[in-house]
Amino acid sequence: MFSLIFSTTRFYTLASVFIIVFTLGFSSGVGAADYPKGSACAAKSNWFPHSKTPRPDDQAFKSSSNCEFHQWSWQMFLWLTQDWGGKPRFLSFQSPQSLLGMNSRSLQPHTSPAGKPETLDEYLQAGTDGILVDHKGRAVYYSQYVNPTFADFIKSNNLTDPASVQSFDPDKSFDITTLELKASWKIVAEGENISDFFTMKTRVNTLRNQGGKIVIDESSSEMVTVALVGFHIGGVVNGHPEMIWATFEHKSNAPNVPENPTPDTIISDKDWLFYTANTRYTDCNVNPADSPALTLNEKTQVISPITQVCRQFEFGNDPDNPAQKKSNMKQNDDNIALLNSSVHKKLKPNDVWKNYHEVGAIWFLNQNQLKPGLSLATDGIGTNQELTGSLKLSNATIETFTQTQSTMNNCFRCHNTEQRFPPIPTLDPLPALNINISHAFVNIYFWSQQLNSTAMQTNQ
Repeated sequence: MFSLIFSTTRFYTLASVFIIVFTLGFSSGVGAADYPKGSACAAKSNWFPHSKTPRPDDQAFKSSSNCEFHQWSWQMFLWLTQDWGGKPRFLSFQSPQSLLGMNSRSLQPHTSPAGKPETLDEYLQAGTDGILVDHKGRAVYYSQYVNPTFADFIKSNNLTDPASVQSFDPDKSFDITTLELKASWKIVAEGENISDFFTMKTRVNTLRNQGGKIVIDESSSEMVTVALVGFHIGGVVNGHPEMIWATFEHKSNAPNVPENPTPDTIISDKDWLFYTANTRYTDCNVNPADSPALTLNEKTQVISPITQVCRQFEFGNDPDNPAQKKSNMKQNDDNIALLNSSVHKKLKPNDVWKNYHEVGAIWFLNQNQLKPGLSLATDGIGTNQELTGSLKLSNATIETFTQTQSTMNNCFRCHNTEQRFPPIPTLDPLPALNINISHAFVNIYFWSQQLNSTAMQTNQ
């Protein structure tokens, strides 16, 4: 998805992007054609009540059906959103930058040690530098989290040291049960009805104008209430070191685009959180980044123009995609719809999390196929790795502006294991590694070099 494009730096956007041709044959493991059909995809009874949802058993994952992947996604979402000391469990996880001892607050955009704002653009969407502007004129913010398995892997392998990364076994993958997460948050305006959202108070840095761009102001922050609008999950299970990538959204975010829209198609006749009633398709998901049309009032923190958001594909699948079998697409989408309904019926009426739904999930069709330097075909003649699930998966609040870009319109377009090149010529590139599948790790590698460079300059 997540684009979950699932990180917010520009480092990986400089890596090559590629077009994936999806073929649904298989050479090993379980293929989509083998998935049992005709059975309803439903929530399991032991997931409820929500307060007692067990963590999915990643070690015992069997890859036995399309439904199993979506069940994993929903069960993980329920487990991550359980009350854990008065807040959802995922908020107890560390941020990627904290593994380097970087002083940070969740939701706070950060500058790099060199003072540049591109290291962690928590108000910019990955790959596009786009700012999602809500209908009150405020930027949507993003936060990232990694679970203890991820953190322990980084620490035990000394991967905060660039030299250790350079000599790391390229075939070694993250351990099973590894998770990395990303959340999108809307600042709540006075008087807004937020009764069906998860909300919390937090401090965020304000924004300012600099050199014709909107950047963070490290010297200024404000206490705000934020509402969770989107949530990415990437997790390693048995047989899938590439991670299952799943994404969730609030039900009120945006309308779904109908099939075969024209530029003048009216997407919805009602208002949504990020969409004004009767907005035309051509006016949806417009990214004014680097345009003089994008302006910030520093005093009020109001940005113009607002973003009109439409969800390009309801469950992350394009009905006109010739590379995907219609039967497999229908099964995948039906499974998501059935599971969403099943979970919502079993959650208590006052459980705020019943207002969120799975948009989709994507994973490798075959098991244990992750390889260093993984690059899928760009010439339209087959692939060396097939994908399945929601093949054009995007989160409307995290990948708003890449939903229709063929080079970045699903998670694996950017989450790959190729070599990564640095944003600054003085930094060393990242070799092709299996663990490059994680943008949190990619970020850590380049941050660590910048920190070391800054420390050397300080000691001179």
